[in-house]
Amino acid sequence: MFLTFLITSIRAQTISGVVRGADDGQTLPGVSILIKGTSQGTATDVNGRYNIDVPGKQTVLIFSFIGYSTTELQVGNRATIDVLLAPEARRLEEVVVTALGVKREKREIGYSSEKMNSGDILRSSTPNVIGALAGRSAGVQISQGDGVEGGSTRIVIRGNNNLARNNQPLIVVDNVPLDNNPGLDNIGRGVDWGNGIADINPFDIEDYTVLKGGAASALYGERGANGVILITTKRGKKQQGLGVTYNYTIKMSDPYRYREVQNKYGHGGPVSLTEPVFPVDEDGTLLYPGIYGNDQLVLDQDGTTSTTSQEFGYYGSAVSWGPEMKGQLIKWWDGEMRNYAPQPDNLSMPFRQGITQTHNVSVQGGNDKGTIRLSMTNQDHTPIIDNSNYNRTTINFGTNIKISEKLKADATLTYVKFKRKNSPMIGEDGNSFSKGFLYSWPRSYQGIDRDTYQMSDGSRNLLDDYPFLYVDRYIWWNYYNNNTWQDRDKYTGAVALTWDITSWLNATGRIGRDYTVEQFTSKNKPVDFIGMLGGGYSNSLARNTNDNMEVLLTAEKKEILGSGINVRLSAGGSRWDYNAYGIAGKSGTWYYPNMYTFFNFTDYIFETDDDGNTMVINPGSGDAGSQLIPSETILRQRTNSMFSFLNLSYKNYLFLELTGRNDWSSTLPSNNNSYFYPSASLSFIASEAFRFENKLPWLNFMKIRGGIAQTASPAMAYQKNFYYNSSLFGGQQASFLPDVIPPFELKPQFVTGYESGVTLGLFDNKIDVDFTWYYQYSFDQILSLPVPVSSGSYNITINRGELSNKGFEIILNTVPLQTRNFILKAGLNLARNRNRILSLGGYSDTYHLADIWGLNGPAMELYEGSEYGTITGYD
Repeated sequence: MFLTFLITSIRAQTISGVVRGADDGQTLPGVSILIKGTSQGTATDVNGRYNIDVPGKQTVLIFSFIGYSTTELQVGNRATIDVLLAPEARRLEEVVVTALGVKREKREIGYSSEKMNSGDILRSSTPNVIGALAGRSAGVQISQGDGVEGGSTRIVIRGNNNLARNNQPLIVVDNVPLDNNPGLDNIGRGVDWGNGIADINPFDIEDYTVLKGGAASALYGERGANGVILITTKRGKKQQGLGVTYNYTIKMSDPYRYREVQNKYGHGGPVSLTEPVFPVDEDGTLLYPGIYGNDQLVLDQDGTTSTTSQEFGYYGSAVSWGPEMKGQLIKWWDGEMRNYAPQPDNLSMPFRQGITQTHNVSVQGGNDKGTIRLSMTNQDHTPIIDNSNYNRTTINFGTNIKISEKLKADATLTYVKFKRKNSPMIGEDGNSFSKGFLYSWPRSYQGIDRDTYQMSDGSRNLLDDYPFLYVDRYIWWNYYNNNTWQDRDKYTGAVALTWDITSWLNATGRIGRDYTVEQFTSKNKPVDFIGMLGGGYSNSLARNTNDNMEVLLTAEKKEILGSGINVRLSAGGSRWDYNAYGIAGKSGTWYYPNMYTFFNFTDYIFETDDDGNTMVINPGSGDAGSQLIPSETILRQRTNSMFSFLNLSYKNYLFLELTGRNDWSSTLPSNNNSYFYPSASLSFIASEAFRFENKLPWLNFMKIRGGIAQTASPAMAYQKNFYYNSSLFGGQQASFLPDVIPPFELKPQFVTGYESGVTLGLFDNKIDVDFTWYYQYSFDQILSLPVPVSSGSYNITINRGELSNKGFEIILNTVPLQTRNFILKAGLNLARNRNRILSLGGYSDTYHLADIWGLNGPAMELYEGSEYGTITGYD
């Protein structure tokens, strides 16, 4: 829903006319006519005629209609303006943002890139802006772990380039790299608190561009090795007066689908190979069936026996091989009499309808001196699970200022206030609902523990004789009474100055910061009536700062000596600083009832015996001082860079780009901390060079492209040195050997990529096809592999892993149907990737990524020759 207000000047004159199609001369009804820079306008009637009041002679009218090219005309002294609209050609030559914020026509670039505008993002209605890419960008995989809004979004472009490191692309917002660390690192289990990409407000986005190959992202250095997503926010538009826009959206969410399950048989394990029956007590009362405990399982008529574990292996308590559920009255595990009846809806027990409401108001304006925009957005979200919600407020400011004819300024500032209560436990964990319904709770589960987890005095119900295994018996108590609040303040800002030194030389200086302060507060309610037992309190505070500074000098000369050759040479430098600090503390064994503070702990009580020895007389109910010391984390990282890129073009159909970048990283030893990587890409518009349209009128456009590039990424911080850990042992200061032995000569890991492709526009550009083939070879991978414990450590870091990515992408866009009043567009994306492990350095046969139950369950292992992410298991 949109409400728009406009402050403008008094009407000065009336313009009228007729709008026709240039292809057949027929009048066009319903053509949109807007006064440029405003939301004032009209539309043509059934005869193609229009009338509109305009402020003055300088007014520009915008004529737009589905299937036809948009036309802009200045009013001048005319009172009548008749317009011919030309049929729209498919736009294969749009302008895209490339590395370092440089805008170029898509025809010029020799690598694959895709652009999405704000309208596509808003219409997708995804939980975050990156989710809009799902299914729209070939070779880009978007996944969200728990299906609950606010969680982390994982993005992988053209497969995994790193064996053991982050494989997500760099997110750049208004030329400021965004801290996008995932809110959940453990693949098997944990609480997902989301990542930074969720804080980007879709109402503030102008467009974003996906740079896929190494040639596209090489200029971003180490952080762009996995691809880059460039996001540009709005800066306002030139218009008369100020435009105020209000948007309101509401979205309702429901769980889409549950597992298909049977609803005939209830709880019960393979305790007998005969027809399952209820156990009975001495009074003949039917009892809740069991699932384990038969060590004398009769297998045949000869009396051969075995055990359930030997014959059936591991199985969870959710097995439903018990008696048929016919509504029989039985004594349940809690001693109450209830009907043993089907529960067809118990899988939906933790869920409900979710609601997201978003309010956005923006003010914008501009003239020849610049533009400005200010917006505020509030989003309130109630998810599909109970006792979990969040609220996000975003304030965004953007402006372009023409300080003088030669000096321009660009500035952006975004503030985000994010508050969240609880995020669900997911995966293999005793407090995960997903695990409960999959492994622990049978088809006859009625949620008795959910209804009775708390006694009338507020204390926790002990739930004696709880029959379900592998899930915390107090899962519902924990869910409603052990709460965690997340509070995040995020500031992202950038200022850029561009100086046109001469007509062919300009300089740009840019500084940006991404600053985040995040706090987690946890309160566990005591389980007893007094308010002492089991109570807990913890608090952590983290501060992360990303600072980025760039200087770029660009010289450009067109039509050198009338040869048709254009040259643009750019050179610059940058510095990236990353600083992270965190502190966390917790209470101990509570001494004061219902007091959530750090100083709520029970100190040790000491006594001296007759021999003069000091003893602790309450070791089971007190806290050692060393256990209550707050923990601190400190991380600092810096990368200095120099880069240059050369763009050559010939007659607007042949384009060559050469780039080079050298980084100096603080995380590498001094003899290896400097590394250089180049790239080259070529774009050839064959349809213009050879004039295909004269011989093949159905072939309107052909672009052939190719590129080769190398990117690099250094080690993580503090991997290059051998250091000791300090702690207390026996009450004395002690030092411990590190768990991982650092490499002798740590160096960066590299990726060499090759790419080629072709783009075709067919049948008046109603069909366009884009095909890309790529190959990426990653080497000198940094791995931590196991070594014998006798070495004094558990792992050793090496620089010898290798893997590859090979695949292709096909993008098909069509206009299957177009009439005067209707246009139908359709698209199809296809992608295939093969991600293989070439070498683990010869130190180990496998590399362990993640598991659920160790050797007792599935795990993700890397083997030489296998595909990345292979899931393995053992008999």
